[in-house]
Amino acid sequence: MNTSKQVNVMIGLLFVGALATLLYFLWDSERQGSALERQMEENAERGGFLFSRNCSSCHGLTGRGAEERGGLPGANLNEEADRPTAPGELAADQSRFRDTIRCGRVGTLMPSWSQAQGGPLNDFQIEQLVTLITGTFPGEDPLDDPNVISEAGWEFAFEQANHDSAFDPPKELAEHVDADAATLKLNDVSGLLEDQTLRIDDEPGDEVYEIVKVVSISEENNEIEVERGAEGSDAAEHAKGVEVFNGPVAPGTTITGEPGTTPPCGQLAAGPAATPGPPVAVTGSVSMSMGDNFFDLNGQRNPALSVRSGDPITVQLANAGTQVHNMSVAGPDGEFGTDDDIASDPAAISGGGSGTLAFTISQPDTYLYQCDFHPGQMNGEITVTQ
Repeated sequence: MNTSKQVNVMIGLLFVGALATLLYFLWDSERQGSALERQMEENAERGGFLFSRNCSSCHGLTGRGAEERGGLPGANLNEEADRPTAPGELAADQSRFRDTIRCGRVGTLMPSWSQAQGGPLNDFQIEQLVTLITGTFPGEDPLDDPNVISEAGWEFAFEQANHDSAFDPPKELAEHVDADAATLKLNDVSGLLEDQTLRIDDEPGDEVYEIVKVVSISEENNEIEVERGAEGSDAAEHAKGVEVFNGPVAPGTTITGEPGTTPPCGQLAAGPAATPGPPVAVTGSVSMSMGDNFFDLNGQRNPALSVRSGDPITVQLANAGTQVHNMSVAGPDGEFGTDDDIASDPAAISGGGSGTLAFTISQPDTYLYQCDFHPGQMNGEITVTQ
């Protein structure tokens, strides 16, 4: 081979080597990106597992709190607004969620989850929960669409909740059920108890479900009498063959940092519920603000209200605090979480948000109101007069 051909071969080999190197780096960059996405998704799913075991009683099976069903005290953690891609906004959100999970929030049902504060979770598990909520593992740059990561974690959380709540063998509706039916026929009623709650879920991945409370059981006919639409859920029509699960665990009642306890992370202890002054006469529309954690009407906290029977009343609510609040009125039965309640719209008002509570009460009596998220501190009475 002459010198000219040798040079051409060498140049060709160098070109092929350079091209192969370039292709390798392009492939390796793509491979690293895919590996990072898989790692984030695995951490989000692990966060979903932790959420289903520790957090779902307050925040719901899908993490949407009161937007999932009424009566849940936890904030909505499953929304796109919590998955920013701007680095500064992402870091601020992750810091806020990490701090809230680690330290809890005094004056609310949110406890401290960090082992350093007496909770069950280590620092890495808390970061996995943050990944579930924000779609990005702390310290990493956000991917093009963090929703993909977060939604995979929430889907896993719901699958885990179904796995933990399923009966063995499975229980199913043996007949079609209308929304107003009080009797449900199942394939098997063995092991069920009176006053037990059950969840009827038409689609395993569906976010909509109904909770019923067992009133009585007929083992002979495999039938149960139930209270429909229990615990703030809505009664619905269900097809034959729909799976029936154990009902969700009820939220606790312990207020973090309540008087007489040591608040975590150096937070100030929660103050006692405010003592209202004389009733405030209300007609038409009135503006009321909500702080952490109290209602405020012209400087009076948790005010007692007085309205005339049959008068339409609209309470304009403004959340001046940082926590989620709402306002609900117990109906004539005097119990919250039942069908005759009157709830604000929306049912969960985030910090800085607003809502309305509209009602007309004809029967003179004294009615209770509260924030469903902070019932121990935010509560009062409405007196309806002739």
